[in-house]
Amino acid sequence: MCGIAGIALNPNRTLPDLQERLLAIRDAMVHRGPDDAGLYISPDGRVGLANRRLAIRDLTPAGHMPMSNAEGTVWITYNGEIYNTDEIRPELERLGFAFRSRSDTEVILHGYEAWGAEVVQRLRGMFAFAILDLRGGKPSLFLARDRLGIKPLYYAQVDGMLLFASELKALQASGLLSREISPAGLVGYLMFGSVPNPWTIYEGIWALPPASTLTWQDGRVEIRPYWRLPADTVEPRSYEEAVEQVRFHLEDAVRSHLVSDVPLGAFLSGGLDSSSVVALMRRATSGPIRTCSIVFEEKDYSEAPYARAMAEAVGAEHYERVITAQDVLNELDNIFRAMDQPTVDGVNTYFVSKTAREAGLTVALSGLGGDELFGGYPNTFRGVPQMVKALHVAQRVPAASFLAQKAIKWFGLDERWRKVADALDRPASPASAYLVRRGLFSPSEVRALVTPEVWQAALQAFDPVAYVRERTDGHLDLFRWVSQVELRTYTHNQLLRDTDVMSMAHSLEVRVPLLDHRLVEAVLRLPEWVHRYGYGPKAFLVDALGVDLPLLVRKRRDKMGFSFPFGRWITNEMASFVSDTGALPMNSLSSLLVISEVQRLFRRKDVPWVRIWALSVLIRTLEA
Repeated sequence: MCGIAGIALNPNRTLPDLQERLLAIRDAMVHRGPDDAGLYISPDGRVGLANRRLAIRDLTPAGHMPMSNAEGTVWITYNGEIYNTDEIRPELERLGFAFRSRSDTEVILHGYEAWGAEVVQRLRGMFAFAILDLRGGKPSLFLARDRLGIKPLYYAQVDGMLLFASELKALQASGLLSREISPAGLVGYLMFGSVPNPWTIYEGIWALPPASTLTWQDGRVEIRPYWRLPADTVEPRSYEEAVEQVRFHLEDAVRSHLVSDVPLGAFLSGGLDSSSVVALMRRATSGPIRTCSIVFEEKDYSEAPYARAMAEAVGAEHYERVITAQDVLNELDNIFRAMDQPTVDGVNTYFVSKTAREAGLTVALSGLGGDELFGGYPNTFRGVPQMVKALHVAQRVPAASFLAQKAIKWFGLDERWRKVADALDRPASPASAYLVRRGLFSPSEVRALVTPEVWQAALQAFDPVAYVRERTDGHLDLFRWVSQVELRTYTHNQLLRDTDVMSMAHSLEVRVPLLDHRLVEAVLRLPEWVHRYGYGPKAFLVDALGVDLPLLVRKRRDKMGFSFPFGRWITNEMASFVSDTGALPMNSLSSLLVISEVQRLFRRKDVPWVRIWALSVLIRTLEA
C-alpha cells in the first residue's frame, strides 16, 4: 500500500524543476508511505516516477520503488496488493524471469514484460500502478487501476504534461494545476454526497475509471476498459448449488486476502458483512485474530453487543473505542485534511482506522461490499422497485409534476417530495427512481443552490439520470440492476474512496475481500430469485456462510449500518460548528453557489442533518 506519482513531458516540452515538482507531489503523501520513498527520472529527463511506500510484503530494501527490471529499461511505481502472486510467479519463472524480491511489485513488473497490457487480466487484487517502458527508443507510460476501483488514481493533462498521483491534494502540491472548481464535480457532489467518477472537484483533474488502463506516448493519451461487471445470468440447478458455489468463493476470497508480512486484523462493526469476514478469517486460519470496533454512548447507535459476540465466537483479541461528539470535534481539522475532496461519509472509517493503528495493526480487512452484493440496502433494493411502480402510477395523472410542486408549497411537504416531483418530469425508470431513493439534494434544489452559470456548465457534461443508467451493463433483473448501480456509484464514488483516504491518513492498509472480482462475478451472475429465497436480511449470505455466525448476529433483523449519531450531535454538541460554518465568508465559493440560499438552509431547523453536514464539508474543504 503506497502513494504513487509521476510527471511525463510531451515532445519539445521542458520542465527544468521536474524533480522538485515531483518531490513535492510525492512528499505530500508521506502518510500513505512512511516506510520508504523513491524517485526515478528517465535519462532524457522527460518522465519521472515517484513512490511513498507502506511496506506490507517483503519488508526488505528489495521492495524499494520505483522498481526496475535487471536492464533498467522498465520501471514501476505501484500501490495495492496482488493476492494471486503464488499463481503468477512460477509461470514467470518458467518464462525465464529471475526475481530479486518477494514483493508483488516485481510480479507486476515482470508480468508486464511478458504480457504487456494484458498483465491486468492476470491480476487478482486491488491496484493502481504506472509502468515506464524505455524500450524501443521512445518512453511510454502504462497506467492501470483495479476492476472495482478500490485503489485511486488521478491524472491531469496540462500545458504539454501528464501528471498523475494517488491523491488530488498531492497533484495540487505540484503547483502546476489550477484550483478551479469543476461545475460537474460540484453539482454531482450536491446530488449524490460524493463527486461522481470520472470527474473530481477540480476542473481538469480526472479519476481514471475502475477497470481501465491509460497509455501515454509522445503526448498522446488513450484510455481503455479491460473488464466489466457481468451482465449474463447463470441459472443454478438449485438454491443449494448456488449456496455452495458462493461459499467456495467467499472462503477463497478471504483466505487469499490474509497474506501479509505485518500485523493483520479486521474491522468488526457487528453487522453481517464484517462478521462474515471475521468468521471466514477464523475458518482460514488457526492463528490469533485481532478485531476493532467503534461504539457510542448513544446505545441505539452502538452495535457493541453484536461485535463482542462475534469476537468471542472466534476467540478474537477485540479492541473497542468509544467515540463522542467531542472526539469528532477534536479531529475535524485532520478529517477534512484527509478527505482529499468533499464527501458526506468517511468519519467512521477515520476513527476505526485510528483505532486499528493504535491496536498495532498495519492491515485490516473490511466487510465493505456485502450490502451491494447481497441486497443489504432496503432503501434501494426494495425501494427502487417500489418507487418505479409509484412513478408509473403517478405519471398517469395529468400535470403530475406541477401538482406535486404545488402540494409541496401548499402543505409544506418535506424534502423527499421534491425528489419525487423532479422525477415526475422524466419517464419513470429505475435510474430516476434510484435518484429519488439515493440522492442527496434533488435536481431542482441543486439548481437553486448553484449559480446559473455553474448549472448550465454542469449540464453540458453531467446528466444525473443518464449517469446512473450508464453504470449498468446489459438487460438485468431489478435486483442485479440495483447491485451494479450501487457498486459503480455509491460504493466506488463514496465508500471505497473514503476508505482509502481515511485509512491511509493513519498509514493503514484496508482490504475488501467481499469485492474480490471472482466473488463479484459469481454473485452477480445469479438470478434474482436466489437472493429472494431465504428469510431475513441477506439470507443468502447467511446461508452461504453456514453456521459460523453466533445466533445473536445470525438472527438480528435490524439494518443499522456503520454510522455515527450525527443527527443528534449536529443539533446539540456540534451545533456551534454548524453555525460557525454557515457564517464563513465563502470567498472561493461565492461565484459558484447562491450564498443566500446556502445560508438560508443553515438557518432552517427542519433540514435533514446530512444536507447540513454536506454543505459544511463542502465549505470547510474548499475554503481551507
